[in-house]
Amino acid sequence: MKYYLSALILILALTNCSTKKNTNSTNTKHLSDTNLQDSLAFELCQLYGLDQGVRSPYDKGGTVSWPAIQYADTIAFYKLMAFVKDNGFPHEELLGEHYKRECVQAAAAVVLLHNPHMLVNNKTYKDVFINEVKKGNMQADFLATVLDKYYWVKKANEHKVLYGSQFGMPCKDIKEETNMARAEIGLAPLADSLFKDCTTPFKDKL
Repeated sequence: MKYYLSALILILALTNCSTKKNTNSTNTKHLSDTNLQDSLAFELCQLYGLDQGVRSPYDKGGTVSWPAIQYADTIAFYKLMAFVKDNGFPHEELLGEHYKRECVQAAAAVVLLHNPHMLVNNKTYKDVFINEVKKGNMQADFLATVLDKYYWVKKANEHKVLYGSQFGMPCKDIKEETNMARAEIGLAPLADSLFKDCTTPFKDKL
């Protein structure tokens, strides 16, 4: 009887130790995940601050140095590229409750919208974000908007676009190029009604 009692005490002790170890392990993992989300959110807020801070005098009616803005935008872009390669495009599952904060949710968007030329002129960079669309971390419609920003600005007098996005409808004379470009980033072809007549040819100017 004494032997069985001793064995029972030993089993209970081992069980308690095991349970405590698992609990500690769970708490440690939760703490680690929370710390990671805090760190990533802070990094994104810094990017947002860099992008918006250099523009704040202009927003308040003051003067700004465009070379300074371009320099800051370039730095922000490469920092975002490093973030995406390490962690993926910012999304709620990655950042948890932090994703609801403006500086976290908007950081990648403003950086990309201020650097669309980096994607249009460099296939390697564009492919990084196409892969994020494929992973479900980024919306294809938003990528189209970023890319169209390049053409919309480049052809500011006519406001022409390639993909069809919030920046407008593409010209009918580039229908084939538009649908091929959309397919590359995971979007369906546009219906004929979503193309517009353009007064000047656009195809040769892409």
